[in-house]
Amino acid sequence: MQTQEGVTRCPQCAQQIRLDRRYVTWCDKCDWNVDPSSAEADQPAWRQRLEQRLADTLYRELERGGIHRPGWDAARLGAYLLSALVLLLPLAGLLGGVALLTFYRPLWLSIPLSVIPFGMAVLLRPRAHRLDPDAHLLYREQAPALFALLDEIAAAIGTKPIAAVTVDAEPNIWFAPIGWRFRPVIGIGLPLWTGLGPQERVAILAHELGHGKNGDARHGWVVGAAAQVLDELRKTFSEQPYDRYREDVAYAVWLDHDPTPALVTRILNAVIGGAARSYAWLLEKVNFRSNQRSEYLADRKAAEIAGSDATAWALERTLLAESSCRALERALRFDKDVEPLEAVRRAAAEVPAREIERQVRLSRLRDTQIDSTHPPTYLRTKLVRTRPAQHALVVLGTDQARAIDQELKPTAEVVLEELRQELPR
Repeated sequence: MQTQEGVTRCPQCAQQIRLDRRYVTWCDKCDWNVDPSSAEADQPAWRQRLEQRLADTLYRELERGGIHRPGWDAARLGAYLLSALVLLLPLAGLLGGVALLTFYRPLWLSIPLSVIPFGMAVLLRPRAHRLDPDAHLLYREQAPALFALLDEIAAAIGTKPIAAVTVDAEPNIWFAPIGWRFRPVIGIGLPLWTGLGPQERVAILAHELGHGKNGDARHGWVVGAAAQVLDELRKTFSEQPYDRYREDVAYAVWLDHDPTPALVTRILNAVIGGAARSYAWLLEKVNFRSNQRSEYLADRKAAEIAGSDATAWALERTLLAESSCRALERALRFDKDVEPLEAVRRAAAEVPAREIERQVRLSRLRDTQIDSTHPPTYLRTKLVRTRPAQHALVVLGTDQARAIDQELKPTAEVVLEELRQELPR
């Protein structure tokens, strides 16, 4: 019940709470309405408790200093072993095809038979990460200030310098080794980047480069390649859209149609497809701890480079990335008098501390799932703030930040124009 303008009482604990009609009304005492979209839990209570326990266990281990640096643990070793078994499948297909051509006779029969294992080897082969052909890339000569910052961070961390930067309209900043030469590339999503302060940008870049230093990109490629093989098997051995249609046509044309091929297909789909899905599920769960551990260690590296406060603020700001993305889309569609990126800056600057706190608490409710690749943000910020304060090794000044924005501006304008064309009129 509203008692005065801008103030109401919590219906759950009667605590006075401030009203801001631009944001969700919630209670910071009892967490009422922190997550207004959650009517019922999607998962049983036992699984929620298990996931919370796993997240808290890893956090306490790091808080006690049980993990000081990246390395091999049971989760990472298990994920590598499971991935290696899967990645042997295309090799087995290649060797099987060669063996058929070499040892099986007559040759006119071994050639068509070898097509099956060779086809399996081609279908299941590992792929290198590739950039989208339409990606907007920046190189050193186009953005000297940006690459000077990236080089300074890479040198402080002790990792390879960045080869290229790609700019897009996604609410994310990422790092990936591209191609078979594994050239390190940073992706800058304009909604998130624009809403960050200068030192927060250093923290996010240091976090991403920290993944490269810790070997997380290599680990991610191995596990990702295995997951890709399992996905191909799942797609191949699953019911296709026209399978039942072909069966119906066959029954209609041939009244004495033999159902054996369809039955064999269903059995293969059930056995091989089911095995691929189960194995993929097991790989994902085994890799859970390794993924979340790598995020904590990358946060630690970011705090060493950018400072503890900037890193904690940057992590909290990432929770507003989707809001920044919506502000960008609104500016592109409706507000012709304000530059889209300026609208994002204003939207990010106007977010009150109370709304950021709600987002942090919301992460505690939503981000403990085993399916999540990142730990809950509230635990990440808590760990950064409870460790001894780190002073920044790399500082991004205001003038250099403006110079970087000017270097990004031509590419950003192209990206924003493409996004404008994609948005509904």
